[in-house]
Amino acid sequence: MSHLTPDELKGKITVQFTGERGQDVGGLTRDFFIELSKEMFNAGYSLFCKSDNGSSYMPDAKSYVQPDHLRYFKFVGRAIAKALFEGCNLECYFVKSLYKMLIGQKLSFKDLEDFDNNLYVGLNWCLQPHSDIDALYETFSITNDYFGRPEIVDLVPAGRDIDVTKDNKEYYVERKAYFHLYKNVQQQIDSFLAGFYEIIPRDLISVFTYKELELLISGMPDFKIADLKASTNYNGYTANSP
Repeated sequence: MSHLTPDELKGKITVQFTGERGQDVGGLTRDFFIELSKEMFNAGYSLFCKSDNGSSYMPDAKSYVQPDHLRYFKFVGRAIAKALFEGCNLECYFVKSLYKMLIGQKLSFKDLEDFDNNLYVGLNWCLQPHSDIDALYETFSITNDYFGRPEIVDLVPAGRDIDVTKDNKEYYVERKAYFHLYKNVQQQIDSFLAGFYEIIPRDLISVFTYKELELLISGMPDFKIADLKASTNYNGYTANSP
């Protein structure tokens, strides 16, 4: 699929599983994309990491341990767009910010909440009127861990020399959120978007909200009735009540 042109990828796809007999009338194609979506998050490829909520994924900032990681991200973008093009749901859920970037919506520091809740809580505290931001001695920079070696990264030009104060804390929160949601994984996300837009252009996908796009890609999650019954508490009501 990586070597096909965008026009070729928009053509009809027919799937046959090795060692299995069956005619592809849609079911095999759906199975193929489901299996493919599972492999996207295979820890052996180091492409994605789990968010704090444990059910969605974000590109891994350290995916560069995989030499072809950017080619893989472009392929993942293509595969997801092709599945959407075919009307096949995938077993994959991404963080909210990735859906918003797909439709070209501006990011907010609140988008951190489902990705890194501790960071979100900390930045939200910074924005409160009573927060003593000066006592933190923060600057417009962060320290990244590069395989045990600390590396200072500026959030703005010469940010390590700019103190965070009550007068600039809103801008600090904005820059830090932007770094973690996009800048820190810019190459990965840009490759992903480039692959996706080869199949479905941005102007076509931007008519949806990020929630609608999530449903289009992944559908509604499956619920196991037995698990639901086992974890449900009835208060003032019984299952046999009219």
